[in-house]
Amino acid sequence: MNKRLKVIIFLLMICMMPFSNVKALENTNTYIEETFDDGSYIEIVIDDGNTNARTSITKKKTATYKGSDGTALWSVTVTGTFNYNGTTSSCTSSSVSTANYSSTWKLSNKKASKSGATASASVTAKQYHSNGTTVLRTINKTVKLTCDKNGKLS
Repeated sequence: MNKRLKVIIFLLMICMMPFSNVKALENTNTYIEETFDDGSYIEIVIDDGNTNARTSITKKKTATYKGSDGTALWSVTVTGTFNYNGTTSSCTSSSVSTANYSSTWKLSNKKASKSGATASASVTAKQYHSNGTTVLRTINKTVKLTCDKNGKLS
């Protein structure tokens, strides 16, 4: 094979490679926090994009409960506002929001709090049988977003 044909084949192979992992590579602040026996899991996403703020930021952290097939069933999000100066940091406000994508799950007891440099949000999620009265599973979920002295979130 001549060199030109090898280059063409190499380029075609690259073009045909699957790109299914591109999203995972782009957002390094997404991870699986917990996996359940039935294959369902809780996925965490931290909104930690670039910011021009030098001393104050507002960001979100979301926990999404997904079925074993990857379908989102419900989520809870904490939004925190933080002040930081390179020496210390503090949370100045915290709020909670929820989303329910399934008729068999009900969300209740949502609340937000703040302490030190951490914003927290919690919710109680209950999965009901199709009869609507029998509780099959209860998950109490708390999401914590912490800001360090340099504005880095975790």
